[in-house]
Amino acid sequence: MELRRRVAALASAGAVVGSLATGFAFASVAVAKSSESGVTFSSQPGVATLLAHYTVSPAGHRGSDISDEESRTVALAPKHGGKDATTDLSAGATSDNTMPEPQGSESELQVASFIGQQASATTCSYFGKGCNPPDMALAASPEFVLQGVNTQYEVLDTSGNVQPGWPVGIQAFFGVPNVTKADGTPCDVAHMSQPFISDPRALYDPIDRRFWAAALQLENGLGIATDCPFKAVYFVSVSQTSDPNGSWNVYEFEMSMGQPFIADYTQLGINRDAVYFSANMFTTDGTRFPYGELFEANKAKMEGGEGGFTADGFFNLRANGPGLTSKTGPFLADTMNPALNIDGSAGGTEVFVDLLDGPDPVSGHFCSSAADSCKGLILWKMTNPVGHDHGGSAPVLTGTYVSNIKPYVFSPPADQPSCNHCVDVLDLRVTATPVVRNGNVYAAWETAINNGTQIVPGIEWAQVHIANAGNENSAESGYYNFSGDTAVSFPALMPDGKGNLVMLFDLMSHTVFPQTRFVIREGDGQFTGQGVLLKAGESSYRPELCGGLIPVCRWGDYSASSFDGEGGIWLAGEYANHYDGIPNPPAFGRNWGTWIGAISVG
Repeated sequence: MELRRRVAALASAGAVVGSLATGFAFASVAVAKSSESGVTFSSQPGVATLLAHYTVSPAGHRGSDISDEESRTVALAPKHGGKDATTDLSAGATSDNTMPEPQGSESELQVASFIGQQASATTCSYFGKGCNPPDMALAASPEFVLQGVNTQYEVLDTSGNVQPGWPVGIQAFFGVPNVTKADGTPCDVAHMSQPFISDPRALYDPIDRRFWAAALQLENGLGIATDCPFKAVYFVSVSQTSDPNGSWNVYEFEMSMGQPFIADYTQLGINRDAVYFSANMFTTDGTRFPYGELFEANKAKMEGGEGGFTADGFFNLRANGPGLTSKTGPFLADTMNPALNIDGSAGGTEVFVDLLDGPDPVSGHFCSSAADSCKGLILWKMTNPVGHDHGGSAPVLTGTYVSNIKPYVFSPPADQPSCNHCVDVLDLRVTATPVVRNGNVYAAWETAINNGTQIVPGIEWAQVHIANAGNENSAESGYYNFSGDTAVSFPALMPDGKGNLVMLFDLMSHTVFPQTRFVIREGDGQFTGQGVLLKAGESSYRPELCGGLIPVCRWGDYSASSFDGEGGIWLAGEYANHYDGIPNPPAFGRNWGTWIGAISVG
């Protein structure tokens, strides 16, 4: 069982971290204030070495197309697995906000809406038959939209017209050479010596009017490119101007810090001073999670195409509390998702939002049922990120326990018309990039919900006031879910300037093909209503495989939202596109599509 594997990983973590001391001079640093709950935090400082920086003009460089072999069909392994499907109502958090099953769209709100990238062999160029899930990178300005999925980026105008020279393969987008052995001869020739690059992210900075993008590269891990030298790096790039069709400054950061650990689940955030990136680290066979790590990098220098800085950060982030024992093991932080600061209201403080996804340091729970639910979240706050680049002191990381958050539980898979409990909704993590506006940080995630008749995948969202986080009434949270077997998942939030909040989400049930919607919360309180249909599903997802040969199919990993700086909120979601079936199904049955929309709510 996945839960047992999680416990085993925690029990072995002390030995793994202890072994680091032989190769590193890092000291354990207490980084957090105590609270009435008795929760404290610790981490160790580290550096993501800058390996290279250079300029790329990606438009017009499609890059390699693919081999006809597909040896790996899923993204990198998550820290936790999903919970088995159940009809036991005690297994989910009890909702106080259940919506009736959706019937079309409840609003005539005007929406800019157009097709995004679709599943294909070229969309995911490393594999001859394509891959899933798409992931979702989105950055939108008043003039352009940058979207990334799997191993491809494209630029569109705000009417949905793909710009000349796009789409571009992710290898060409970041200017990454083909992989070779130490002697310079090609390796991984079964995949045409392409580097394995995945998990794209993108952000638009409305303050500096720049586009940002990031992805990870892995070689010789998880069975990928086993004849190549080991590699675990992030590429982070920034457009040289407000036009993403032009040149980009690309930076390559080494993530393993000299250990045989691979980086998973690209996460990217920005504020006025720095760009921030974080990762979940795994052993090369994917069986152990040693720790999570996070770093800052000098934003001004990267925008200027300069070197001369280091990406300082922290690893082995932990929470300690009264619920932890030798039986539970420690809480090791994962998926510390850095926020997009769109208005500078947090000043020089960057926040990373992190769920207490087991063992809960207060209760010792592992989030497996309502009686074993987890509660609260951590705001990791980094201050003084770039002072060391000018001869000053190093960054400081503190943790704050935010307790007044509704309970959450690992979710069962979702239903679709062709099968029940067969579409994955991932696990307890903040998937889309959190957003800071007006001094608040906004984040959302999936949770199992008791809707009164059964357990379904639902959404929990949170809004935390950063300045007094951890104090009573510093946060509010709520559930959003539907009746029947309707599942909602992969939320992405974006606030406007007047206190309204937009949430994109995917929806499916035994009568509804996987589709994407959004809902608006006006002012305070809950999200209510069935929302606005952005794109209806056209078929079940992989109907000849999901629930059969593949008991639970991967779906999503994350959706995305963006603010264009002039009132437009942009959204990118996933739906199941047309499926012809035998004899002409999509390649390997992958029939996902993406859809992009924009609204202005205030």
